[in-house]
This record gives sequence, C-alpha cells and structure tokens, in this order.
Amino acid sequence: MKRALVIVALLLCPSLARAHGGLPVSQHILRQNNGDTMFVPVVYWGVWVGQAGGPWKWICEELINGYRFRKFALSSDGAFYATDVKGITRSTDKGCTWIKVGGTLATLHTTDVVVDPADGATAYAATGDGGTVDADGGLVQPANGVYATHDHGANWTALPTLPSTLLYQSVRVAPSNAMRVYVTSGAQQAPFTPTLHRSPDGGASFTAFPLANTVDSVAPYALELLAIDPRDPQIVWARAVAVVPSGSDSVTRQALLRSSDGGASFTQILKLDAVTEASGQTRGIDGIAWDVAAGTVYVATRTGLYKGADAGNATAPALTAVGGLAQTQCVDVHGGAVYACSSQFPPDNAAVARSTDGAASFASVLNYVDTVGPVDCPAGTPVGDQCPAYWYMYGAQLGITFDAGVPDMGAPMPPGGCGCTIGRVESALGGLAFAALLVTLAVRTGARSGARARRRD
Repeated sequence: MKRALVIVALLLCPSLARAHGGLPVSQHILRQNNGDTMFVPVVYWGVWVGQAGGPWKWICEELINGYRFRKFALSSDGAFYATDVKGITRSTDKGCTWIKVGGTLATLHTTDVVVDPADGATAYAATGDGGTVDADGGLVQPANGVYATHDHGANWTALPTLPSTLLYQSVRVAPSNAMRVYVTSGAQQAPFTPTLHRSPDGGASFTAFPLANTVDSVAPYALELLAIDPRDPQIVWARAVAVVPSGSDSVTRQALLRSSDGGASFTQILKLDAVTEASGQTRGIDGIAWDVAAGTVYVATRTGLYKGADAGNATAPALTAVGGLAQTQCVDVHGGAVYACSSQFPPDNAAVARSTDGAASFASVLNYVDTVGPVDCPAGTPVGDQCPAYWYMYGAQLGITFDAGVPDMGAPMPPGGCGCTIGRVESALGGLAFAALLVTLAVRTGARSGARARRRD
C-alpha cells in the first residue's frame, strides 16, 4: 500500500516526478576503515549515510556533480572521490563540500576511481575519453591514462608507460599489497583487444596481458575489474562483456572471470545476459565480496546473489544462487553479516538488506521512507546550506511525510510545490476518484508482484 501511495503522489505531483529523473537504486556500500557506518551511493539521488540500526541521512547529488552514473571511492581517512563526465569531484570534509579537481584530469572522461587500501592520501582514476574534434574536423587525441593523487585529490599525475591512445575502463589496488595495481583497457574501435595491465611497483611500470577468453566464441569488447582477493594479490576477478548472437538478434552477455596468476590468464566462472534499465544503466554481474573467516565468496548479480566456497587459492569456486533477493547491485561482508544492495520495491523491499545466516535469508536495513533528513553539515557549506531545500522538494518521492509548512530543519517549504505528502496525501482529487485510483494502482502492483513470483517459480 505504501508503494501505491508513492506512485499516487508522483502522479499528483508531476514536477516532483521529474525532479531526479528515476527511481532510487542503491549501487555500492562504502565504509571508512571497515567501520559500521555505511555510505551508499544511489543512482539519480546521491549518497545515503547510516548504520544497520539507523538513523539514515542523505547527501544530495546536486552538490556532488552532474553525472548521475558517477562512481565513488572513500579513503581510509575519509576523503571522498566521485567520477564526473569530465574529471573528478572530491570532498575532504565528510561530504559537506565537493570540489572539482583541476589539471589535465579535469578535461577527461573518468571511468573509475579507487583508493589506496592503507594510504588515505592516495587514489587512482582511470580515463576513457574519446577526444574532441578540431575546427578542421580532425580528432584531437586526449591524454588518456590512469592518474594518481598522493594529496587527497588536490593534484593528479598520469602513471608512466600506459599508452594514451587507449581507453582505460577500470583500476584496482590489491588490499593485501598496495604496490600491486591492476588496470584494464581497450582500443577505441574494433578490434577492441581488452587488456589487463599489471604493476608490481605502485604504477611505475606495467606488464600487459591481452585477454584470450571469448564469451560464447565472441571476442569481448570490454574487460572490467571487479575485485582483488584480499588474501592474495595474484587473484583477480573481472567481467568480460560481449555482444553475442541470439536467434535473429543479439544480446549483451557478461562473463565472470577469475585469475590466479595475476591476470595472465582467466577462468570463466559464470555467464549472465545484461539488461539496460530505464535509467540507461546496464546491469548484469555487479559486485564481489568475501567472508574470509568462512572461506566464502559472494557475487552480486541482477538476478540475485551467488555464493561459493573459496579458499583463496588456485582452485576456482563453484557458485550457486542463494538468499531471498530477486536482484542485487552490490555485496559487502561486515562483522560476520552479509549486506546487499537490492530494491526498495517488491519483492525485495530493501534498498540495503542484511543477512546473519550466510545469505540464506535477508532483512531490510535501509528503506528510503525511514530517512530522517540531510546529513548534518555546518552552515556555510554547500551541502549544509542547500541540501535541506532539495530534501523538502524531493522527499515525497521517497514516501516521506512532512508537516505542511513546518519542515524539521526550519527551512521554508519550497515555493510552487503542489503540497503532496505521503502518508497524508493532500490533493485536489475528490475522495471517490482518489480511492478508485489508489485501488487500481494497488491491484496492478499486486498483479506485477504475482507475475514476478510465478516467473521465479
């Protein structure tokens, strides 16, 4: 019923429905120094901050940057990094102020960003910029590469020996050896020749390993790093992406690959067809995490969570579907519990879910409707000054009820609003018409949920 109320409010308030452009979908779980507080990037919305028992607060995306498919990284001493269409934005004050970096990196499309597992001042950003066209119609080659910072993002320098003519797709640092850096790249046009680059010395030098694997006999066009095993810097997990013929058409298929020799060769573990959502994101195989104490690996996919016994050696694990989640965008293991990014809506009913029984079952720890408001930032910071207004402008989309005209943080209600609130839906609709609309939406929602359940059966 609450979901139906949210839908009704969006219909009654079309300006709100357009505000963030899409339903909130949790993407990752970030932690500072493996702490209990979770930082959860949410596509189209920003970042949620909280713990399993709450409360949950919000950093509005408008003050981060304008790229809604941004990727985030959080350093051991609290520095945030977010990829942008061009460059990186960073925050060194717990997300209250976001500043665009300067230099060459600011002119390039960034595809990934990661932090050093131990040195909070160090981070790496990969770029895959297609270049620009000059006045004569010629292509101006960009200075693509992997850029490193050692001062919390104030300055970035390209790592040597990586050719600037390639598109760099991902970068990872081994948790157990920060000098081991992995990068993937591809050419700008076919043949794309996806390649893994491995550095033993913090990026001073690299050895290249072109990918030999195919996906159903088709050469992949991309290779994207997912994670490095925390027990062994030689064990690399990645996904290869290929367009594979399917009847009279084709599908984008992802293959989960694992290497036990530092990326020199890979073994295929899992295959899954990707889907492109309404937001424009393509999802398939989306995350890896380990319960080291239990010798278990977890894989997040668009069809739910997979689990396998993994001793961290050369033996490739066998994966089986587990848990009661219909979709997962990320997975994280913390304090003996398994956390997964899932869906706020049926059948999962959890933006972030937690399992304390080895992923056999899950319960919600983040529902957007329980958000208490924006994060607490000092007056004078952009997030502190502006996020409250965005919160009262857009909060109704999440199922939040505000007292009319009396927001919790003392800010006036935004002008020109339609007065819609969830839980006490105020509108000009007559009671009979509203009831009929609500019943219709609830019935349709129930029918769709039933259809999903039948398909899973």
